[in-house]
Formats: sequence, C-alpha cells, structure tokens
Amino acid sequence: WNVKDEDTNKPRKHCIFPGRGEFLTCTDSNLVIEPDTDWLGALKDKPIYDADGKPLAEGDDAETGVCYPGKLAGAIGSPTEVSSSPTKAPIDAPSPTAGLTTSPTSIPSLQPSIVEEVVTTRGFLSFTANICTFTQEELAAFVAVTLTTIRDVACNDVDSCVVEINSICGSPSARRSLSSRNLQVAQTWQMEYEVTDTFTCELASCSSDRDTAAASAIADSIASSMNDSVQSGGFVSILSANIAQSSSLDYNIVTCLVAWGIVEAPVMEVSNPGTGVFYPDWESDSGTCLQDGNEPIYMNNMGLFNSLEECCDRHYSGWNKNKCMNIGGSGLWHVSDTNGKCMTDCEEGNGKTCGGLANLVSNDLFTDPRSCCESKLTWVFVEFCEADSLLSNCYGGTELYYRGDTAGSKVCVRDCDPASGDTTCGGLVEDSYVVLHDSAEDCCSTEYGWIETELCAARSTQTAIDKYWPDQINSKCIKDSETPAGDLSVSLFNSTAECCTASISWLSEAVCVAASGATAAAAQGSDKFFIDWVHERCAQDCEGSAPCGGLAQSWDDLYEAESACCDMIPWIAREDCVYTGIERAL
Repeated sequence: WNVKDEDTNKPRKHCIFPGRGEFLTCTDSNLVIEPDTDWLGALKDKPIYDADGKPLAEGDDAETGVCYPGKLAGAIGSPTEVSSSPTKAPIDAPSPTAGLTTSPTSIPSLQPSIVEEVVTTRGFLSFTANICTFTQEELAAFVAVTLTTIRDVACNDVDSCVVEINSICGSPSARRSLSSRNLQVAQTWQMEYEVTDTFTCELASCSSDRDTAAASAIADSIASSMNDSVQSGGFVSILSANIAQSSSLDYNIVTCLVAWGIVEAPVMEVSNPGTGVFYPDWESDSGTCLQDGNEPIYMNNMGLFNSLEECCDRHYSGWNKNKCMNIGGSGLWHVSDTNGKCMTDCEEGNGKTCGGLANLVSNDLFTDPRSCCESKLTWVFVEFCEADSLLSNCYGGTELYYRGDTAGSKVCVRDCDPASGDTTCGGLVEDSYVVLHDSAEDCCSTEYGWIETELCAARSTQTAIDKYWPDQINSKCIKDSETPAGDLSVSLFNSTAECCTASISWLSEAVCVAASGATAAAAQGSDKFFIDWVHERCAQDCEGSAPCGGLAQSWDDLYEAESACCDMIPWIAREDCVYTGIERAL
C-alpha cells in the first residue's frame, strides 16, 4: 500500500457550502472536482476564519480555523439553482426579452468586489494675524499656502490623502463637511479644513482586524501630525517657508505669527455605514456616544438618539458633556484659575496650551485667548495675558510709558523687557490697573506733576538736555547735559544768566554767572556804576582796570551814569568820586 504520511504532508482542506455547487470525487484516482467559489469574492474557501468570520491573526493556531460561517456566507448573493438531473444536450440559445426586466439577477457577479473605506478628519485653525481683513487676493494666497502646509504636515506624501478647505472666516465652501460631530458652541474659527484618506478593505464589511487597524493608523497619523505640529510651532515654521514663496503675500505677516486649533474625531465611511443613531459607549467607557451600528441589542429597548448632543444630554450631562461632544476637547479657550491665564480645552499633556477639559456648566469657552482674557482675567493686562496664554516669546510689550515706581525708577519707564538691552524698559506690564501713556511727555505731565515735564521726559527717554538748573548750595547754575540734576524738583532755564537771576538772587547776575563758569563775555558785568563802600567811590560794574571795581553784588544799586552814582555820596568831592584804583588819602 502507498500510505500518505499526513504528519509531514498535511491533507488539503476545502470548504463547501450547501446550495453552492457540487463537490465530486473519484475514488479510484483520488481526483476531486471542486465547485466554483468565485461568488465568495475576496473571501477564501479554506478554514482560516474564527467563529465570527474574521481571518485568523498571525500567530494564531491554524488548527483552530474554521470555514467562513454559513450564516454569513448565505447572505452573499443567491446561489444558482442546481439541477438534480442535468441534461445531456445543450439547451437552445436564449431569446432576447421584449423589454427590460425589473428584477435583479439571482446570479452573483463572478468578479471580486473592491470595498474601500474613507477616513475623514475635520480640523479648525485660527491665527494671531487677522486674515479675515486681507484683500481677496491676499486671502486666496493665504488659503493656498495653508492648504499646502496642511498637506505637508498631515499627509506625509501619501498620494491617497486629500486636503480641502471647507470654510474661511465663517464663509462655507460649496462642499458639505462629512463630519457628524459639531462643536456645541458657536464657532468663529478662521479656517475649517478636511483631510481624507482611502484604503481598500480586506473584508466587504471593512471589519477585519487589519481593516480596523488600518483605519485607526490613518486617523491617528493625521490627528497626531496636525496637533503636534500646531502645538510645537512647527506648523507655523512650514507655513512661513511657504509664504516666503508666495508673491501675493507680505512676508512680514509671519512676524510673531501664532496658530492654534483642534482636530476632531475621524468619520469612517464604508459601503455599509452605521445605523445613523447614537448610543452611549459603555462597553469601552470612552465617555462619548458612538454611531457605528454596533449598539448592543438591549439598547434598542432603552432608546437610541438621532443626534450626538441628545445622547450626551441624556447619558453624559453636566461636567461630562463637553468630553462627550468633543472627546479630545473643543480646542477653544477657557480660563485656568490655577495658572492665572487662558488655556485650551484639551487634555493636559496633549499640547503646551492644554489646560484640561472644560466644564461647560462653569467654564465659558472662547474662540481666541484675547477674548478669554478680556472677559475672565480683567485684572491682567490684556496684551500680556494674550501673549502669556499663547506662550509667545515674541511679545515685547506695547512700548508705551507708565509710572516707574514699581520698576524702581523716579520717572516714567516703557512697557518692554529690560532683557532686550534697552535701559528705558521698566518691564512688561502685567496688571490692568497700570495706566499706559503714548509718550514720555504725557506720562510725566500726568504722573509726575511736581517735576518739570521737560526734565522728566529727558530722564525717561535718557536723553541729554541743554538747560541750566540752580545749585543753590554752591550759589551757581549748572548745565544739565554736563552734570544732570539729582534733585528732580529743580527748575530749568535756557541760560546761566536767566538761572542766576531767578534762582541765585543773593548774588548779582554777573557774580553768579562768573561763579557758574560762564564765558568772560557773559561774566564781564553791566558796565553800570555802583557805590564801592569799601573805598567810598563810585565804581563801574566790570572786571579790569579802573574805573572797573569788579562785579557788583546783588544788593548793590546800579546807576546808568557816574554822576547819578556820585549824587548818592555828596560828601565826596566830584573830582574824587569815581574810583581810579588809587587809594584815597585819609
């Protein structure tokens, strides 16, 4: 006997299905005639499935495989009726029907079906640049470069990946979004986009493990690529490079440009979509409602829902509703009292600005950080709050002026970062109660009324000023650009003489001017006459030889002519009245 060793040469296993053709075997030759299995399409006629009709995964024991379940196979088309007594001669050629038949054929197609699944992911973006005020040409160019950037980030050079912009500044495109998940709050995102990718399913139902894994991998890749890129600033870097290539956009718009946004949960579309109703996902405890047609039978008796929000209101109300409506968070802004700034509504750790899921009962949501700051953090300076919320290192302050007490200054300082190297900066203003002024002069006149505005402004801007201030201790006037006044309450004058006359009143102008180190011309005196009581003569107010008697003091009366002076000392003979430089004999 020629006995086959089935341990080393495994027998071939073949699945047959009732009503799907005859299986014939010849006992004398070990030959078999197998029925046609083209009607199975992409399925196999081998015992490689589990009890649910899913192919065995790699590593599974092949001995545990079974044929594709009959209850599922029976649903694949209708079999051709098999005659119990086949004719021995060919039948006559069929005659054409008089009209079109209204009944579908009962014979299934012999060509395998190709079933594809489309993974659609919708996302939203906003920018610190107000793109909604761009001209039509600029906006079209910006949309084009943003579309390219999204494709660069989300598609990873996959040809089947397609990106479309659904709306710009609230104006929808002609193409309707496929997403069934809508944010609960009214949206004013600057841009809504949609990324779709398609793959061919292994099973007609697209429900095999490999089909599920493929769909999840596509969705995860799109979401993680966009979220990571936007949060890290990489998206703006790529966008900036694309803007640089555009002749229709001013490259300056990328200065301090920040983007933020969200990516919604993907929508899967196959030839046999879900039931269209929502049910609570208690099995995997995801905290949301699903619409995949896999609702447990018992839920049919407890009520299903026509919309996501109805399901969320019923089963995930209060604090949990936001997560139910937006499983990853809405991406909108809400105040974080712990951090003292506004943060985005997403799980902490999923991005730099994520502050945890918002509670829709107690947390108001805003489409941008500035609106959040203005509404919820009124005590924080709004420009600082916005930059702090966006984690922007680009914010350098308003460069306006404010009172410098808090910065350790006696005059006004500017709202900017001292780390910039500008010594007029007093630090970034954080508190909203701080009053800002457009100029140093405005700040000084308002905040430091006891200091001359010109002097205060010069100190605030750290510029020299060519005016004079009185040094009353040393009885002279000093030029401020050479020796700045330490006492900011002093008055300023345009000249030494003006300063001396007004503020060093115990000295004559000429003496004060001379003491102030003025030029010889400025300190030569008035050339008028005064009584030199030491010599009892009338001397001229000047420096030099007689009749100059030196510079008159502030208490000396001055006379235009020597005769008028001599009239005041009548006991002195006229010929001896005027000072000659020779001592008078006693």
